[in-house]
Amino acid sequence: MSQREHPPGERVVLARKTPDSMVRFQWTGAEPEGVDSTEFAVSCGAVWEGDELVTHNLLAFEHNVRHSVDGFLEDSD
Repeated sequence: MSQREHPPGERVVLARKTPDSMVRFQWTGAEPEGVDSTEFAVSCGAVWEGDELVTHNLLAFEHNVRHSVDGFLEDSD
């Protein structure tokens, strides 16, 4: 989905925990390219809400993912 489909403040689910599976989680498809672990997603501003990894500001989250290689991450709150 594009950024326009998720305005700032909208809750976007990036992944869901799958405790009964061999993998610990499953991506939803809403995560930006380059996000390869839930730990990295959390470092870029995503948060766990129960069994769902979410962001409430997809634009800021995507910005942090793109700039993570710079070693500079903004606080997305």
